[in-house]
Order: sequence, then structure tokens, then C-alpha cells
Amino acid sequence: MGEISDALRRSRNERSEQAQGRSAARGLPAPEDLSGRVEQRPSSPRHEPDLARPLAAESTDARPLSLGRDREGEWRARAVVVDGGSPSTECFRQLALRVRAELEHRSLRSVAITGPLRGEGKTTVACDLALALASVSRGREVALVDLDLRRPSVATDFRIPVEVGVEEFLQGTRGLLEVCVSIEKPAVDVFPAASPHASAHELLIEPGFASLVRELERRYATVIFDTPPVLLVPDTSLILDRVSSFIAVARSGQTRERLLQSMLELLPRDRFLGTVLNLGPLPTHSRQYGYYSGDSASPAGEE
Repeated sequence: MGEISDALRRSRNERSEQAQGRSAARGLPAPEDLSGRVEQRPSSPRHEPDLARPLAAESTDARPLSLGRDREGEWRARAVVVDGGSPSTECFRQLALRVRAELEHRSLRSVAITGPLRGEGKTTVACDLALALASVSRGREVALVDLDLRRPSVATDFRIPVEVGVEEFLQGTRGLLEVCVSIEKPAVDVFPAASPHASAHELLIEPGFASLVRELERRYATVIFDTPPVLLVPDTSLILDRVSSFIAVARSGQTRERLLQSMLELLPRDRFLGTVLNLGPLPTHSRQYGYYSGDSASPAGEE
């Protein structure tokens, strides 16, 4: 009781009651998963991104990097690359398609990935979601930005070299191209943070942050932002002044309903897309994934 699975079950029951005309005035409803619709804010016109000019195309000497495929270090943020045919990776691709469909439905282009506290796996979800989305996209349409500026980890988890970070763009000392690291396959542009910044909130209220979001939304079909835990620092609330939507990450067996409720009270409800349950049990049909991944150990002749 009290865990995220219970919260989701109660949320579905409340929606059923409301559909039958009965009120369920219990404050904020528990988060929905992405299979359902949530309250929408008025859609703004969806402009076409300048996909012919991704930042990688403006560099004359930089070559896209390849992500390591070994299982050393924090490899789970690279799971889509490291473990490409696994059931969990295919679940990320399914999630990527659902997120993209929801963003298109709302005429939005950017999404923040967050959670109530640390340890829920928001950075892992942000990284794998970006890689999965890039793997089902044409060209270089996806950007991943590390806005957990107090404890940045995208560059470490991806094991990519960082000389300058996105915080320097926010400070006005570097151009956007200088803080872009392009991944070769799947094709995603990463904007990592280079070093911790204790006063991150000061950067997020500067014009440079609005410029960052505006320029990335112009160039990419989807922009994913990794953000800090909502209940620990005010940064994510400031980020969502500019970023169009957010997804909450809850960890199976760890995240409590009251923490999710507290988080949602601090964030704009109309920008909420849904909840991702991290490290939850795989669906029962996952044992059949091996057949379609070319696993020679899978039973032959069964479809």
C-alpha cells in the first residue's frame, strides 16, 4: 500500500467514477500512465523544425561519437545501445512512440523528465528515451539536454568527453554549437553539463535559458531535458516556465504516492504528460521478444 502501483489503481478508479457522474473531490488525482489522456492546455501552432540544419551539420571538424556497448559503469543509461534487443529496450521504444504521439497531439516539442527525489531513475529514463526516440526517427531529430545542473550525470553515464557544458551557454560565454556533442548511432545531439553549479536557479531565470529552449525547439523535432528532483530544489519549476511538458518517473517499490502528490502540487498540472514506472515487472508476453530479436535460443515455428 502507498506505492505507485496503488496510486495508479486509485487514479483509474477515480476516472471511472467521474465518467459515471459521481464526484471524487480528493485534491489532485494520482498520475496517469501515458495510455490515458490528461487535462490539456490550449495547443500552440506546431511549427516545423529546421531539420535541415541540426547543429552537427554546422561543425566542419567534429565527428559524431559512438557510445560504448560494454556493460562497464552506469551502462543502463545506454541500455538502448548496449542491450538493443532486450525486452526492456523494446519497451523504451514503445514508450518513445507514445511520447512522440502525445507531443504531436498537443503540438508540443519539448519534455522534461523528473521525479520527486533522487534515485528514481530519471536520468536513466531521459537518456534511454532519447536514444529510443532517435532510433525510430529519421535523421538527426532528437536532442538531449542535461539540466540537472547541480549534479549533472548525462556525460558520465554516456561516457562522452566534455570540455564545455550547457551551463556556459546559459552564462553567455559559449555558443550552442560549442556545447553540442553528437552521437553517431542512434543519431542524437547531446548538450551535457560539464561541472556542478550550486546556484543553478540563477542560470534558469536568465534570458539565456529561454534562448536555449527556443533555439532547440526550432532545430529539433523533440527535445528531452533531464532535470533535478522536484522536492529537493526549485529548478524544475523554473525549467517548466519554458519547457512545454513533463513526465514523472517513479521507481517500483520505492516511490510513494504522497511524494508524487507533493511533486504535482509544485508543477503546472496542464503540462503533465504521465508517469513512467521504472524497474517495474516486464509484461508476461516479454518471453516472446527473443523470437523477434533473432535470438537463436527462441522456439522456432511459433508465432
